[in-house]
Amino acid sequence: MAGLLWVSDREPGVRELFSELLPEAEVLLPDELDARLALGQRPDALVIDGTQLLELPARRRSALLALPRILICTGMLLASMPTKIVSGPNVAVLAKPFCVDDLEAAIEWLRDAADGTTSAPAVSAVLRRPRSRGARRTLQTT
Repeated sequence: MAGLLWVSDREPGVRELFSELLPEAEVLLPDELDARLALGQRPDALVIDGTQLLELPARRRSALLALPRILICTGMLLASMPTKIVSGPNVAVLAKPFCVDDLEAAIEWLRDAADGTTSAPAVSAVLRRPRSRGARRTLQTT
């Protein structure tokens, strides 16, 4: 991956998982992310907790939503998140708890943006919660 990738999540287990799957990523505590954003620093791709994103000041949140790729990992229901946050062409939402297939699809999506090899038009990728217990989540693009 040629681009700069940051991972920030309030849950230590999620940060640890992404650090193992994306060894090229820089893992940041929420306070570290906020400090870097305050300095005007920006990655090429970001994995962030949904609540953490919503708690950021509007200006910082807008700057993050303009990144080439942002993966929002959240336990919130997708319907409860503001549409303007989850509907961008560069935004994907990974619902917690997530399954291995969804996680692999999200990792591939992040890497495609950061390595610059994807020339396809931008798509909105959203990983949705299953409708019933045991149903499999799928990556949907619009």
